[in-house]
Amino acid sequence: MIKKLGEIADGVFNSDLLVLGGGLAGCMAAIRASQKGLDVIIVEKAALRRSGQAGRGLDHYASIAHPKVNGLSAREYGQRRAAELGGLASSKLSVITAQDALKPIKILEEIGVKLKEDDGTYKLIPHRIGGGVAKQRGEKPIGTAGDCILYRGADLKLRLASEIVRRKIRVFERTMFTGLITRDGSVTGVTALDVRTGRFYVFRAKAVLLSTGGAYSRMYDYPFATFPNNLFTGCGIPTNVGSGQAAAYRAGAKLTNLEFLFVSIQTLCSCPSPQGAVFSAKMKNSQNEELFAKYPEVREKEKGGGFYPWGRYPFMPSMSAPEIERDVVSYYWDGVPETAESFGAFMAANETPIYLKLTENRGGLRRSPYELYAWHQGIIRGFGGVMRNEMGEASLKRLFVAGDVGGAMPAYGSTGAFVWGLRIADYLAGTLPGIEETAFDNDQMEQVLVERQRVLEPLQRREGVEPLELEDLTRKIMSYHVGIRKIEPRLRRAIELLEIIKTDFIPKLSAKNPHELMRAVEVQDVVELCGLQARTALLRRETRMPPYHYRVDYPEPDETSWRKNLVVYSKNGEMKHELLAIDDAV
Repeated sequence: MIKKLGEIADGVFNSDLLVLGGGLAGCMAAIRASQKGLDVIIVEKAALRRSGQAGRGLDHYASIAHPKVNGLSAREYGQRRAAELGGLASSKLSVITAQDALKPIKILEEIGVKLKEDDGTYKLIPHRIGGGVAKQRGEKPIGTAGDCILYRGADLKLRLASEIVRRKIRVFERTMFTGLITRDGSVTGVTALDVRTGRFYVFRAKAVLLSTGGAYSRMYDYPFATFPNNLFTGCGIPTNVGSGQAAAYRAGAKLTNLEFLFVSIQTLCSCPSPQGAVFSAKMKNSQNEELFAKYPEVREKEKGGGFYPWGRYPFMPSMSAPEIERDVVSYYWDGVPETAESFGAFMAANETPIYLKLTENRGGLRRSPYELYAWHQGIIRGFGGVMRNEMGEASLKRLFVAGDVGGAMPAYGSTGAFVWGLRIADYLAGTLPGIEETAFDNDQMEQVLVERQRVLEPLQRREGVEPLELEDLTRKIMSYHVGIRKIEPRLRRAIELLEIIKTDFIPKLSAKNPHELMRAVEVQDVVELCGLQARTALLRRETRMPPYHYRVDYPEPDETSWRKNLVVYSKNGEMKHELLAIDDAV
């Protein structure tokens, strides 16, 4: 006989809108929904004041396009951003983001975020990935990449958290969401774990917003640190393990572009690169050749506003002989205006300020050399993830998606997070008041029971597989067998090994306390996503946007068969897939 919900869970909570993840998208959605009179709950695994990718601060508000500002309409800019992603990003979603980019600014300024200078103006500069990069190097910009406001956002998350407290929005900190509860193709609630006490909660809501961040920090090995520090050293925030993507997949939602690998430049043994260097410095190889001059076609693309693949990674004649992997490549500042250093210092002071101190301790930004290498990390944020329509709703009804957890979009960063958090909250404010909360029947109760068993089981096993050791093994498998240069035999071996981990090792996970239990739940999500990336990379028999998807055995793009989104979902525990043109996929 199925027990009552209160007997299964240690707490049951109800709301109009349940926000999963208290980053920029989640905070903006919660504040806006509260303004509109909705009852909101936020579930955040960390502490709200410094959670999410922007918890360390932010230095710019990006992706501003306007004919009076930079001669480019928001529609043109949105379409251009989507077109750069190999035909697999939605121009509809991209245009919406560009058109709504300025709307969140009013709310941010109302809560005290300092976007304006002391004289009341905005410090509007050419975008750092396009014309802005060229300008800092003393070169003439080519093309328009969308502008950004350079601002003092070191306290951005503190301001958002303070407003949430002021509005008396209920927040469950140190609480990790683990799974979605569904009924007839709709999401009716979620399960969650208090990572301090081990209490198991159920949250019911009329709508759920998934804003748990990207999955590009804990899928691949970081080779320049010892275990377990190597698991938490990376470009992105290590708390974002892809739990939202994994839970959505298990519940049957559709995801896309998981095969595309996020690749970034890092300094050797020092991650990430010195703040500001990638936007101001030049590059030389061991022959003292300037790479911008050596590969002008790549440089022209970057100066014209190219986003993926970023010009500063490849600097190569072909994927068969990438400069950065067969030589020593370093940053240098010869001939770069001194203003570039102050530009980098301003950025560092407002985003990851610890790197400003580290840079100063090394003798300043201009100290050389900074040796570089290419590091593969995970799934491209915003581009690979959960699919959604023009209102942000996933293929599962009443599940909405905002921020890096979503798929089929260019990486609009904080601007995209704010835009979609605001847009979804406004939409729900007009639709939720007339909706009744869906009751749980025996099927939903059974889902809760199964999830409780999966989540809490490692606590019953004092001896067994250590979660961090299993994650380390998983990430080494991905680095060796998947990585940048993918080929069928290695991909098949990765799938085989990951399946062994899933069937033989995960059931033996052990945890001695709630913190270790959190790691046991996280590694299950990591293994799930690694398996999905390996499987989808094997399915896509072409090369598209190298190095993000490069198949050694299929080195050319196939525009006839593969200029389509590879969409995956789970059915009866098995991965299903379909190929859809992007306009049909969203």
